[in-house]
Amino acid sequence: MALKLRASDPGWMLLVGACTLVANGTPLGNDFSGSDILDALAYNVLQFGVPAVLLLRLADALVDAGRLPAWAAYPGVAVATVVGGIWVIAPALYPLLGKADWWTWENDFALASTTLVWYGLGVAVYAQLRFSRRAQARLAALQDAATQRERRLAATQLLALQARMDPALLSERLAAIDAELLRQPQRAQQRLAALIDLLRALQPHVEAQVSTLAREIAALRAYARLVSADAQHTERLHLAGLDDPPDWPLAPMVLLPLVRPLLDQGGTLWSLSLQAGQGRAELRLQALGPDAASTRRAAAAVPLAELAQRLQAVHGEAASLSLVDEDMPLFRLSWPMPT
Repeated sequence: MALKLRASDPGWMLLVGACTLVANGTPLGNDFSGSDILDALAYNVLQFGVPAVLLLRLADALVDAGRLPAWAAYPGVAVATVVGGIWVIAPALYPLLGKADWWTWENDFALASTTLVWYGLGVAVYAQLRFSRRAQARLAALQDAATQRERRLAATQLLALQARMDPALLSERLAAIDAELLRQPQRAQQRLAALIDLLRALQPHVEAQVSTLAREIAALRAYARLVSADAQHTERLHLAGLDDPPDWPLAPMVLLPLVRPLLDQGGTLWSLSLQAGQGRAELRLQALGPDAASTRRAAAAVPLAELAQRLQAVHGEAASLSLVDEDMPLFRLSWPMPT
């Protein structure tokens, strides 16, 4: 068990002492000079302010460690502060700060009775606020844990869906490869290699809970090769600065379904680039032309709402997928970067 002091505690000690002095009416009910008021303030800070704050920190530590129940710890702070301040600390201060000639033991009991009421109320409010904040923090932690579980479940479901591979796509590409084997067997072999790379990239690691940017780019590159003219290059998709993409977590079943309809329709060229900063990563998919009409038709075939929903299911509401420019389509896929 450690006693945790805060940088603001000296200020609280001064404030508690000053409030005790004012609550008891000492500067107001007596004809005090400036030096007398300073002495009275020093007394109250040392008598009550310092022990009250230290005892509250001790009570916090005891309650947090389970060594003392709250109903005993916090009332004990009020009693110990008042009793110790009046009958232990004050007599020790008499040689240093002096003692009023008119002060008697009756004044000690009067001060104790009034101060105990104020401190009892103050400590009760402090304990209530502390437990309220701790309850709110626990609730927020539980909500955050539930949200994280939901996101992991969504990512796992998308990984499973991605691993199943579209049967229509598989049969279509295998039929095209089979036909190409008769005419250009070398190119067919290269196209088959691209298909194998795609299938390998879409199979998640056995312990994977979410996909990564590197994995999604690998699948995208394999698909671009698969549908290219020579099955070796991604001539219709320029991956700018993505030769070695980072392993940042990224929702599966978003990037490839975004680009696939664009590559399947028309001869439009596209550029994919990555930007990162201020805690966010952003992929920009920009159309380069040349046919604006076919480019807009291809962009309209993208299931944007469904993909945005998948992205937010894994990364939360802070993630977004939008079509910024419809004339020369520009897609922006943005999500929070891992810390």
